[in-house]
Parts: sequence; C-alpha cells; structure tokens
Amino acid sequence: MIVDAHMHVWDRLHGRIGGEVALTAVRDGRVRVGDEERLGMPAYMADCNALAEYIVAEFDAAGVDAGVVVQEYMDGEQNDYLLEVLERFPGRFFAHALPDLFALDEAAAEAFGLFERGFRGLKLSAGHVAGRVLLDDPRLLAIYERMEHEGLVLAADLAEGEGQVVELERILERFPSLRVAVGHFGLPTRGGWPGQLRLARHEHVYLEGGGLVWLYRDEGYPFPGAVEAIRRAIDEVGAHKLMWGSDWPRTMCDFTYRQSLDFVHAADGLSDEEKAAFLGGNAAHLYGLDPPAKRRQVVPPITEG
Repeated sequence: MIVDAHMHVWDRLHGRIGGEVALTAVRDGRVRVGDEERLGMPAYMADCNALAEYIVAEFDAAGVDAGVVVQEYMDGEQNDYLLEVLERFPGRFFAHALPDLFALDEAAAEAFGLFERGFRGLKLSAGHVAGRVLLDDPRLLAIYERMEHEGLVLAADLAEGEGQVVELERILERFPSLRVAVGHFGLPTRGGWPGQLRLARHEHVYLEGGGLVWLYRDEGYPFPGAVEAIRRAIDEVGAHKLMWGSDWPRTMCDFTYRQSLDFVHAADGLSDEEKAAFLGGNAAHLYGLDPPAKRRQVVPPITEG
C-alpha cells in the first residue's frame, strides 16, 4: 500500500501567513502574498484550486492508494470542503481538521465541533503561530486529552529550528499516548534536527516526509540528500516511524508528482522492507487505512520505451 502522508486540497484560497499577511489567488497557479506575486502551484491550475479530483488522478497514475490531507492557514481553512471530499472519495483520503488557534478562547470548542462532524485528526499549524501561541497553552489541553482518549491523530508542522520542540515534549509528557505526525520530516535542512527528529523516539510519534523534495530542491532529482536524511532517520528512530509525503501541489512548482515518489523507489540506500514501510505501511497503520482490494498499477508514460 502506498500512502501520501502530507498533501493539500482546497476549493478556495483565502489564507494568511502568520495570521497577518494575506495569501490570495490570482490565476494560472499564481498567488499574491501580501504585495508580492508568486507561483503557488503548477501554472496549469488556471483557477488556483487544488481540487481533490486532480490529486486522485495523480494517485491513480502513480499507483498511490490514499492521501492524508493536512491543512494550512496560508490556504485558509477547508473544513467544509474536506468533509465533502471524504464523502465523495471513500477510502482515498484521511483529512485533518483545522481550528483557529489565533482565537485561543474558542479553539477547544471549535475543535470538538469538528470532531463531532467526523474528523479523525487535527492539524496543528504550529509554525504559523510561533511566538504568539504556546502549543501547550492551558486552553488547548482539553483538545489533546480528547484526542488521546479517542485515538485521534495530531499533525504538527513545527516552526523552523527546535524552538517548539520543548512545547510538544511537554504535551507528550502529559498525554503519552497521543498519536502525532511531525511534519516536513522535522525540517532537517531548516535547523529542525536533531530535536524534531528525536520527537519520534516517543512511542506514538511519527515523522512524515511531506515536501522532502522541496527541502532538497537545490539538488534536483533523485535527491541524494533526501535519501541520506531518510537513512539517518531510520538509524535514529527506526524505519517503522517514518512516512512519505509529497506536499502536493506546492512542491509541484519544481518537480512532478511522480518524481516526489520515484526517488524513493530508486534509492539504493534503502531496503525493500524500509521502502514499503516508508511509502505506506506506517501511514496505513497510524491512520487506520484499509488496503485496496487489489494492488494499484502504475500507468506508464507515453514517453517510456
């Protein structure tokens, strides 16, 4: 089973970075960040919407069984849309809810309401609230307590460096059975290691590799530095704690979806067992995903052969 453990979908961009700088759609994949225009996704996304059917098509072509949607404040919350996606594509997605941590007094009640609507995970977009919100603020503890009790999954994208590691460590000390996926492989190229990596030494904490090809974009395919990071992480915390992710669609400004996956298939430094665990086995276990009735076949490109 192959699972993309970190990707995004949205049907309307209405986000903010750090709670302040607006991010809005322009056209042809371009977005406006404050007063600056950037390519925020592949240019063929003419309406700037990363719709679920687009990534399902990528899944089917690349032989990917399911995807884990992690939301971001920079896109704007997509809670209603994701519930619709879960209904339209049964078995193809696990989706995390996104509460508004900038409204701390209401965050717990909002999160509980999202759980009641059917979400089995919650996104802690920690990097966007760094310096403004403590992850272990007393007003958030009821969320973690309920998630631990119900076996829900917390997706935590920490800020660059190791500054928020101690906050998450305090949460894990209080709620040791809380299931956590630390995002972007703990940011090995952005000062996150060893602190973020070593969070996966906790029994129920995993590291997901969303955007590894982004972190090593200067190398280009086949990303030898990314493979070395996977090897080091296996040696540090074990192959059973690591998950692959594409960070679709933003990373596809530089590389194709297939490249974000195929560099793992092609890696000489990883065993077949390690690849199978990294590419989907661990994510299927963490998110409770059922394997398909039969193995999905990769669609060969017309340029092959």
